[in-house]
Amino acid sequence: MHTTSLDVADDATACAFFRIGLVLGVLDEEASREWAYARIEARDTPAIEIIEIATAHDRNAALDALQAVTAHADWPAAGRWLLEDLLVQFQSGQRSALDTCRTAMRVAHATQLPEDVYYAFDGLEDELVLLANGIYGTVAGLEADLVDALKQHSATV
Repeated sequence: MHTTSLDVADDATACAFFRIGLVLGVLDEEASREWAYARIEARDTPAIEIIEIATAHDRNAALDALQAVTAHADWPAAGRWLLEDLLVQFQSGQRSALDTCRTAMRVAHATQLPEDVYYAFDGLEDELVLLANGIYGTVAGLEADLVDALKQHSATV
């Protein structure tokens, strides 16, 4: 998880990161709970919304609590952080190239990243289909392009 930026992020943007990450399966609810507990410990008087995130008992409660804080979120920043997490997951073998491309497209759309980010991953998904049919490209080349695209559009820039 992209904890360095989350340490200094405003609550709304961090909650947007966790909410979209949870909805798209990039993150689990425990990640948002751990973040909320750290915020509570760091503050003299934590916001009730953050306490609700920390004490959410299931996925739906976590989603509701996170949504309540996202009104003034920097959605593109949250999207770049999620793309960085996707990069780590892909490079560690937790995600396939196809799943990574499709999830990156969903992240780009859900977090209002520029259209060219969405289409970069859409193009890579098209290349995967061509590769699977033996028409174009190599696995190594496609994976390298996917890593490059994730690095280019993530928070690692």
